[in-house]
Amino acid sequence: MRLTKQEGRNRINEGLTRIKRIKERYGFLEKHSRVLVGVSGGVDSSVLVALLHEYSTRYSENWKIHACFVDSNIHGKIRIDVEKYLRSIGIAYTVIKSNIPRSKSPKISMCYTCSRQRRKALLEVAESMNIQQIALAHHKQDVAETLILNMIYNGETSTFVPKQSVIQGRHFFIRPIYEFEKKEIKTIAVLYDIPHVKTGCPHFKDSKRNTVRKFLEHCRKDNPAVYKNIFRAVRQIKRTYLP
Repeated sequence: MRLTKQEGRNRINEGLTRIKRIKERYGFLEKHSRVLVGVSGGVDSSVLVALLHEYSTRYSENWKIHACFVDSNIHGKIRIDVEKYLRSIGIAYTVIKSNIPRSKSPKISMCYTCSRQRRKALLEVAESMNIQQIALAHHKQDVAETLILNMIYNGETSTFVPKQSVIQGRHFFIRPIYEFEKKEIKTIAVLYDIPHVKTGCPHFKDSKRNTVRKFLEHCRKDNPAVYKNIFRAVRQIKRTYLP
């Protein structure tokens, strides 16, 4: 559906309002904050950078936003596209090389190893730049998938949280678009004219997350609200029906 210019602005305004709500609820991105944003070249992290940049400018928050791209040598020319996009909107950035080693244990997935290595790289950059807050682009779909993933494969009830303390509180992973729908993120990407960059990991098809995603997409054929409901269930815990 093609949106008018005003409808487009309304969508972006709604996104900025949602960021305001979540940052105030969980206590991050105060005025004059310094924040390191993890970018992959994908639509989620690109939209996150664009929204934070506009929010800071529009509401005079004076955030010092620095992006970081972890180059793991598996995505070809994505680094070039990432750098071009960040320069186009005036965001300072750092590119760090990181080889993702394969785990020797068959019980540890490549996705887990890669994710852990990327977070470690981001923390090292944040530490070197004395930046406490590290923004990641996880959204409702990621939260729902991770909850089901951990229940099925790890035997635990856990998922991403909006603000996560690490290294004894020296740093925080924050998720400003935690409450966003994937569909909404794609719409905002079009409105910001963010280029589509294919970032598909060569290992994703064989990953446990992909198995869960295909299952949830199958469920969504009968129930379009499946991701919304799982996300809601994280906060709707009926403890009297749990041991």
